[in-house]
Amino acid sequence: MHMPMNVNSKCLVIGLDGVSQTLLKDYMGKGYLPNLKEILLREYRLNQMDASIPDVSSTSWTSFMTGVNPGEHGIFGFMDLIPNTYKMFFPNSRDVKGPAVWDMLGGTVNGRTSTLYESYRDKLNKPLRSIVLNIPQTYPAMALNGILTAGFVCPDLKKGTHPDTAYNYLNSIGYLSDVDSSKAVNHRDTFFEEIFLALEKRAQAYEYFLKNESWDMFIGVITETDRLHHFFFDAARDITHPNHEVFISFYKAMDEIIGRLFNLFMEQTNGKGLFMTMSDHGFTELRQEVYINSFLKEKGFLRINNQKEYFEQVDSGTIAFGMEPARIYVNLEGKYPKGSVKISEKDGMMQELRNAFKSLADTDGNPVIKAVYETSKLYHGPLKEKGPDLVCVANDGYDLKSTFKKDGVFGKGVFRGMHTQYDAHCILPNSIEIGQRLHIENIAGIVLDYFTK
Repeated sequence: MHMPMNVNSKCLVIGLDGVSQTLLKDYMGKGYLPNLKEILLREYRLNQMDASIPDVSSTSWTSFMTGVNPGEHGIFGFMDLIPNTYKMFFPNSRDVKGPAVWDMLGGTVNGRTSTLYESYRDKLNKPLRSIVLNIPQTYPAMALNGILTAGFVCPDLKKGTHPDTAYNYLNSIGYLSDVDSSKAVNHRDTFFEEIFLALEKRAQAYEYFLKNESWDMFIGVITETDRLHHFFFDAARDITHPNHEVFISFYKAMDEIIGRLFNLFMEQTNGKGLFMTMSDHGFTELRQEVYINSFLKEKGFLRINNQKEYFEQVDSGTIAFGMEPARIYVNLEGKYPKGSVKISEKDGMMQELRNAFKSLADTDGNPVIKAVYETSKLYHGPLKEKGPDLVCVANDGYDLKSTFKKDGVFGKGVFRGMHTQYDAHCILPNSIEIGQRLHIENIAGIVLDYFTK
C-alpha cells in the first residue's frame, strides 16, 4: 500500500448526487445535518449552483470532471444516436473527449485536450495522484495515476475499477456500485435496506482509501440520494408522509459520514486542505410527466412507424424528434436516413418548434416549458454539431420524457421527484472568490487553481 503523507496540498471533493441547495439549507435549519452545519461555521459557505443543460447525470458529471461544456466533452445525454442513423448507443468513458481533472493533474491526458487543460498545462509540472470513486460516466475504468472505480452505469465492478488491487479490496467488502432501483416500487423496505447498505459500504471504502493510499486529490460520490429522490422526494418535506422518517434518516446517516470524512481530512492536512461538497443537479417534486414525442406527434412534427423499435420508429415526413430528457433533433435530409427537412428550411422549422414548446401548457393552463435553448448558442467547441438542435428546460414539476409508448402528452409514472438545473449545490471555503453565479463547469478550474497557485 502507498501510505499517505501528511501534507497540506490535498483536495477532498464529496459528491452528493442530486442534493439540492434549497433542501440542504432547509434541513440544516431544522437541525437534521449537524455536521454540515458545523462545517459551514468553519468558514465555508453553501452555494446554489447551476448544472449542465440538459441536467442529466451523465452530462453534468462529465462537465464537472472535465470543466468544459458538452460541445467540448461530447456527452449530451445517457443515450445518443450512431451518426447518420436512428440506432441508439450508450456513451461511456471512451466517448468523453476532454481530459478529466485527474488526468490533467496526473499526466495521463493521453492526447486529449480542452480549453481548460490548455490554460493550465504549462503549470502542471508535477504528476499528482488521485482517488476517484463512484462518479457516473466513468465506466469502463481508464488507466490513471491513482485509483478509480466507476459509478452508474457500472455493469462489471472489475472492468469498472483500476487497478486490480483496488477491485480486490472493493470486492472483498461487498461494495455496491449501485442499488436495484426497481425495488422502490413494490419492495420499498428492501430498497431502503439496500440504499443504507450501499451508503455504508461506500463510507467504508472511502475511509479505507483515505487512510491507506497516498493521494493528492480524492473524489468520492454518494449516488443513493438520487435514487431516494426519484422515488420518494414527495416525502422530503411532508411530515405526514409514511416515508418521511426514513428519508430524514438517510440524510442524517449521510451527514454523519460527511462529518467523519471531513474530520479525517482536516487531520491529514493540518486543517489546510481544500474541502468541498457538490451535486450534479438539484431535485424538486414531480407533478406530471410530459411526453415530448407525443406532443411533437400531436402537433404534426413527428410521424412514427409502430412496427419498428425505439428511434428507428421515426418515419418519413418527420420534422423533429426528441431524446431524453428534452433534446430536440431536426430530421435533416442527409443527416438521417428518413430526413425530411432541407437545410434551407431548418431555421424556420426551429422557430416553429420553439413557438410550439413555449405554448405547451397543462390542463390548468400552466406553462410547462421554462426555456428553449438553441444549442448552437448554448454549446461551444468542436463537438457542438454532434448535439441536439434545441434543448427544452421545464418548469418545476414537469418531468420531460422522450418515450414513444405514450398516447397522451401528460401522465404520471413511478417517479415522485425530478431534476432541477438551477438548484445544485456546492460547499466551498469562504476564501474562494467566485465573482459570479457558480456553474458545475467551474469546479475543475477551482481544483486546478488550488494545485497550481
